[in-house]
Amino acid sequence: MENYEEYKEAGRIARDALKLGIKNIKEGKSYLELAEEIEEYIKRKAGLAFPVNISVNSTAAHYTPAKHDELVFEKGDVVKIDVGAHVNGCIGDTARTVEIGTKKYEKLIESAEKALEEAIKMARDGVKVSEIGKKIEECIAKYGFKPVKNLQGHSLERYNLHAGLSIPNFDNKSQKKLKAGQVVAIEPFATDGAGIVVDAGIGNIYRIAKNSPFISQIRKKFSSLPFAERWLYEIYGEKTQSKLIFFIRRGLIVPYYKLVDMQGGIVAQAEHTLLIKEDGCEVLTI
Repeated sequence: MENYEEYKEAGRIARDALKLGIKNIKEGKSYLELAEEIEEYIKRKAGLAFPVNISVNSTAAHYTPAKHDELVFEKGDVVKIDVGAHVNGCIGDTARTVEIGTKKYEKLIESAEKALEEAIKMARDGVKVSEIGKKIEECIAKYGFKPVKNLQGHSLERYNLHAGLSIPNFDNKSQKKLKAGQVVAIEPFATDGAGIVVDAGIGNIYRIAKNSPFISQIRKKFSSLPFAERWLYEIYGEKTQSKLIFFIRRGLIVPYYKLVDMQGGIVAQAEHTLLIKEDGCEVLTI
């Protein structure tokens, strides 16, 4: 496939950045410090495909610490670390869940990891995405948990994190199929809650919604990829917050909202990026 080596390099860097994050997380450490450690590692070797997502307990996705974030990890926290690196726009996207200092949610975390393993075994040219979703749901259910039904995996293209194809975490009856040459991220989410996530405030992650000379610096720096509020300080300094308000009000950028289980259930996530082949797949982030 075109850009194979770049996708493979991006996957390797994302994998190693995630390993660094898992190694460095501990009780009392700030979310911001961990995010910056992971992102600095990626920036030394590649580009940032999106801000590091650090989603804790009932938060499933779309939270990254703000510039002045003071949150710290606590004993018993169930932490999803989701990282993305890109090489010339080719993206590696991977995530894991860790529990800090306790083992209360071992089975929940295992259910997401096992569901991902089973999905990878199925992934090949011609397989319906609904069949993968069915396998994910069945695997998580065997552990006594629910998949998060309104979060899903996605296809990846150059500078495009969500490129059109969705890979569900349940049997949604879709007739769409995986195709050889596609790069996809499969990411089971498991929960002991409702299995539905809802918006719960801005997660400090944004994307460009409309081209404008007002945001030319943002476009130049981040292209079409998501970016963090704290990254804008490199462009606007202490004017960042007023600039953000201006851009949002004019519809030039839009926020990603923090997603939480609607019943407050704990959520676990596992994710890898795959290259789909005729007879199977290659895991690019392992």
